[in-house]
Amino acid sequence: MNELAGYLSSDQDANNMTSPMQDSSSDDEGPSSSSMSKTKVDSSSVPVGIKPNPPVSLKKYDFIPMRLTETERKYLQVLENALEVCEYTDVVDVTFSHTKKSKLSRIIESLVDVLSISCGLLMANNLSKGEVLVGGKTLNENVPLFTDIFEIGRRYKIMNPSKMRDTYGKLMYIMMDTESYNIKQELRISFAKPILTVTTFLAAKNAVDILADPLWTTATQSISNDTGDKTKKELAAESAAKAQAEATLKKKYTSANLTEADIQRVIESIADNEAYLAFNMTPVSHILTILKDSFDPKAPVDPFSLHLTARPKKIMSAFSSFYSGYSSSFSGGGACLSHDHATQFRFVLQSFTLWREIMANMPKLWMLADHDMTHEQYRLVDTGQGYQRLQSCPGVRAEMSRILSVVQKQAGSWVGLSVVHLGDRDVPNALVFIDKYTQVPRILAPIVQCIESLPKLVEDSAFHAYVSQEWGSIDGLRLQILSDFFKHGFDGSGDDGGSCIDGRLTSAWNWCSKLHKKPYYYVFMFTGFQGFDGDWKAN
Repeated sequence: MNELAGYLSSDQDANNMTSPMQDSSSDDEGPSSSSMSKTKVDSSSVPVGIKPNPPVSLKKYDFIPMRLTETERKYLQVLENALEVCEYTDVVDVTFSHTKKSKLSRIIESLVDVLSISCGLLMANNLSKGEVLVGGKTLNENVPLFTDIFEIGRRYKIMNPSKMRDTYGKLMYIMMDTESYNIKQELRISFAKPILTVTTFLAAKNAVDILADPLWTTATQSISNDTGDKTKKELAAESAAKAQAEATLKKKYTSANLTEADIQRVIESIADNEAYLAFNMTPVSHILTILKDSFDPKAPVDPFSLHLTARPKKIMSAFSSFYSGYSSSFSGGGACLSHDHATQFRFVLQSFTLWREIMANMPKLWMLADHDMTHEQYRLVDTGQGYQRLQSCPGVRAEMSRILSVVQKQAGSWVGLSVVHLGDRDVPNALVFIDKYTQVPRILAPIVQCIESLPKLVEDSAFHAYVSQEWGSIDGLRLQILSDFFKHGFDGSGDDGGSCIDGRLTSAWNWCSKLHKKPYYYVFMFTGFQGFDGDWKAN
């Protein structure tokens, strides 16, 4: 172990070193430009590397990551390739090792493997630049380089949650281990640095005040026509206004410290965030509208009542009724909650409202989760679903408590429990939490797409005949899908289901896992459904 630690040990703090990546790129801005190092942040008091008590109007920019430069994307590829081939968690997170080595030894060994692979890939990617970066240097001397590369991976994942799905967990577990007390004492290094955000990027250039300009809202708006209400002329006008705002911002704020390319990068970073929020929030807003338009909380219509009884339900034989428009061979048994129609309606409505608020704050939750994972100690615990890293999440917990409080005040009478599982056996760490809530748009988007596609599909004579035979009418089909989801997607079922905050999402995911058993599964296929989780490798 001492021999391995010798690769990394140092007599000086790694944070005082100058990153070799600063000298490695003359064409593109590197991830450790001098603009990043000028702003010093007290990470113990400010979780995500921002100034305390910023103006309210500028607060959202504290949680918007900067878009990667071309040079940073090359380093990201190196990081992903290195993580793809390493078996870090398989070696470290075990209760018994056939190698007969301590956990500390296994961590150091695996860390050296990852860093060595990264060095080799850097050399293979570009020999001349690779020699400048890592040639003739020890792993310890390249700690600032690896710190920058790790920050690039963390920043990219926050901007693109559907990416790095095989490798991000390994990266954050490496960060957890290198930031743990024992490893820090042994190696005297740190790979943690604040995520580069719009605020910190502009603060380093003494230009944060420009964000108060209202033109930023126009220049970075997400232009879409999901509802189909806008005409081509209106969309063209919005695009023209956006382009004009971009040009005005560049002309107005370009200076010796802030180049036109810098302003363009800031615009693109904010626009990426707006598009991400739209992707997250649009399905939730649509399903809320569908719920309110399709069901009257005071007047249930059989057999589409949302009434739930907490008892196993028997499998029913398939039948059809033109009058009721109902056909089912699956009754969604296993409900753990007992709600009448009105109570279940409020329960679902409040759950969607909460999800919408969470989706609106996802960039902030990502930042807080990153901080919690890199600053809190963990222990390996058998949670009943295998061994997991149990770790407190103070930042995420505080924000979730704030969000829940806001929604509860709007809702009035709250249905169900208000418990938020964090740092326990249900949600052991911030990584599991953030992974759960990134599923919300993936769950709701296919359902919304199916419901909104039905009126167009019924124009096809063959599909219309199929619907008429099985459900009697398009309304019967629509209401069966919705009533089944609103009932049994929120019935408290699932491994850690219930009426608690996280149990609601678990129940919905449990419903999704059984979609292939539903009588209307093929209707989903007609609307272009391929799965709730997308193409794993394509993402």
